[in-house]
Amino acid sequence: MLKINVIGNVTSNIEMRTKKGDDVPYAIMRVASDRRYRSKGGEKLTDFLSVKVRGNLAERCVQYLTKGDRIAAFGDFETITTPDENGNMRQSGFLIKASDVEFLTNKKREEANLQELLDAVDLENEEAPAA
Repeated sequence: MLKINVIGNVTSNIEMRTKKGDDVPYAIMRVASDRRYRSKGGEKLTDFLSVKVRGNLAERCVQYLTKGDRIAAFGDFETITTPDENGNMRQSGFLIKASDVEFLTNKKREEANLQELLDAVDLENEEAPAA
């Protein structure tokens, strides 16, 4: 049995989808995850992975996650197959079918930091002499 854990940042806002003939909603998130090492040239390396969530988990992800939020997703692989020019099915990629997602971004801390920044800007504007 193959299990995978992914930690990274959501690259865009998530949309709920439904498949024809299936009442269970799902969503696919793109997650950017930096590698622990750099290229030979010193550049940071980032992988972009697709994470699929279904049902209530998908609804919670759509409701609470936005672009840039950090998550940890736990699940297994789902192979994506597509027909080639001869009609033979070929593996064209994979996605992670998540059974659990942890929200790692602390929204309250981010909101508090933003409020501190806004308060500091207001103080600077109040102290500025009138022209």
